[in-house]
Order: sequence, then C-alpha cells, then structure tokens
Amino acid sequence: MAMYKEHAKFNLFIALPILLGALYYFLHPIRDLMFTFSGAFVYSTLFMNPDLDLANQIRLFSIRGFLTLPFRSYAKLFSHRGLSHNLVLGSFTRIAWLLGWGCLIFFILYKTLPSQATILSFYKHYRLFILYGLAGVCLADWGHLLLDRKKG
Repeated sequence: MAMYKEHAKFNLFIALPILLGALYYFLHPIRDLMFTFSGAFVYSTLFMNPDLDLANQIRLFSIRGFLTLPFRSYAKLFSHRGLSHNLVLGSFTRIAWLLGWGCLIFFILYKTLPSQATILSFYKHYRLFILYGLAGVCLADWGHLLLDRKKG
C-alpha cells in the first residue's frame, strides 16, 4: 500500500498533467473549467482522498487536519479500505458526506434547506462546472486506487 506522499506525488506530478493534456486535447474546455477540474483534483488528492477513513489519525491543528475536519466523523463510520476504497461508490460517499455537512451549515444559517427549484436553477447555471469538479474528484480517487493496487 502506498503512503500519502506517494499518492500525492503520483496524482499531482504524473496523473494531473496527463489528464489536463487529454482534457484539453479532446474537449477544448474554457480556462475556468480547466481550473475547476484542477482545483477539484488537487483538493481531492490532498484533502478528500480514499484514506479519509483514517482522518481521525491526522493531527487536527495542521492545515491538512483542519481541511479534513468534516471527515473526522466519517472516519468513525467507515472502516479503512472499506467502502471509501470502492472504485464507484468511494468518491460518492465522500461527496455525499461533504454535501451533508454543507446542508447542515446552510440549515443552521438560514433555518431552512434550499428549495428544489433553487437547486435545479443552480445546477442548470453551473452544470459544466459541477461535472468537471466531479470528474476531478473521481479521477483523483481512481489515481489513488490505481497506486494502491500497484503496491498491494
């Protein structure tokens, strides 16, 4: 099993440049979509990777610890190398977990949840950004899982 630094180096210095080149070559997205993909990929590599089922072992008072704060309870619910390391469901469990925290914060601030019309309007307006962000998260996770398989 590869360590955190190996995963980060592989994803950031090998996988990301290859994926950005392929993305640009095949889809010709606008610059902002490339930034969205890159940002999601980097965040997912460094702070939202499949090993977040171990987040409660990261020192809380550090940048990495602070940015994994929403996942400390996730680590108590999911066992290491369990569902979070699933090729299809792993990314979506962490995305759903983060969305749940976002909804909770929204509810605390506004005493309500957004309406379905508001969510659909937001999705229609930012559809490509959402899809590129999801692709960045999923592809970063798959790079992590590929390296786990290679080492394991």
